[in-house]
Amino acid sequence: MKALATTLLAMSALAAIPASAQPPATFNLTVTGLHSTRGQIVACLWRDKDRFPSCEKSGTALKRTFPVTGTEMHVTLPLPAEGRYAVTVVHDEDGNGKMKHNFIGMPAEGVGISNNPGGMPGYDKSLTQIAPGGSVTIRMKYLFG
Repeated sequence: MKALATTLLAMSALAAIPASAQPPATFNLTVTGLHSTRGQIVACLWRDKDRFPSCEKSGTALKRTFPVTGTEMHVTLPLPAEGRYAVTVVHDEDGNGKMKHNFIGMPAEGVGISNNPGGMPGYDKSLTQIAPGGSVTIRMKYLFG
């Protein structure tokens, strides 16, 4: 009887925790094809296409940075709500937090995007359905090197 009372008390205490105190939803991101273990990866979650795909210029993309630990990375990102998102990743090898470009404006560091589309990345081609606990895999591309 005492065990039942303790269990009921614990359950009512959990029910009283406000939703904001609940752990946030997340999804898993796998990044493959990193050609070095230098620097960091900058991952961005896009709900809208404002300034896409330049995460450093976006005011709305959710941005997270992780030190590179291998040529394949597995990280967890927060997910505001289930829905359709685009995900971009930059391999910031020099660790300065900015995408390096060559003299004609093309990325000089590795880039990747959800759905791994070819050619210039487009927001609509990059949208993918993401649910809490879901996963996205992005293959890095190095245009010059």
